Amino acid sequence: MLEQHGNLTVLRDDLLEGGSKTRFLPYLVEGAREVVFGGPFCGGAPWALAVVGRHFGQRVTLFYAKRAHRHRRQALAEAAGAIIREISPGYMTVVQKRARDYANANGALFLPLGFDLPAAEEPFVEFMRGVRRRLGGSPPEVWCCAGSGMLARCLAKAFPESAIHAVAVGLASRHEAQAFGPNVEMHAIALRFEQECREAAPFPSCPNYDRKAWMVAARQARPGALFFNVAG
Repeated sequence: MLEQHGNLTVLRDDLLEGGSKTRFLPYLVEGAREVVFGGPFCGGAPWALAVVGRHFGQRVTLFYAKRAHRHRRQALAEAAGAIIREISPGYMTVVQKRARDYANANGALFLPLGFDLPAAEEPFVEFMRGVRRRLGGSPPEVWCCAGSGMLARCLAKAFPESAIHAVAVGLASRHEAQAFGPNVEMHAIALRFEQECREAAPFPSCPNYDRKAWMVAARQARPGALFFNVAG
């Protein structure tokens, strides 16, 4: 759904259960009996995977760092049927290794952070091209958040005539190692991924992710820009 907020058009994928990642996840998990993922406690990717797994009747096993209390996103994933395994010590490298080892031992499909795989790009880019057609052409700018960097790369392909502005919440080293399109500009912010943005947005927007990009876009975006809201 496209919605106008001031001078910006907002793609409201927060209205889609599981958010934007459910648009390409079916292409990644097709045929798998069990899907395994290790991610940050506040991330939207595990929830999206749980939603898709429930739809296809697949077992979804999620690995997280052990915490004193479950985050609301973890609760959503568990409510969607995912099995949660908590790891201590909870360094992301340890969580990833435990998830990968479990998948190898159980013949399950392991998905990397951000679901950043070539098979995901084609269906995601095609969806974005459909958004461009609905807009009647290319907006001057497209704003988004950048965790793994996949979203920004796909937007650069789908909107080659637009300036892509990505607000980085993932590791800077990961972004620096990628070959983004020439129309992509990265914006750094002081908030870490696990820190929530306290500024409000006029639509449901993830405080760990999209809302940080909205905070920047609301101040800097050109009139007529598109904002890609991945999840609520």
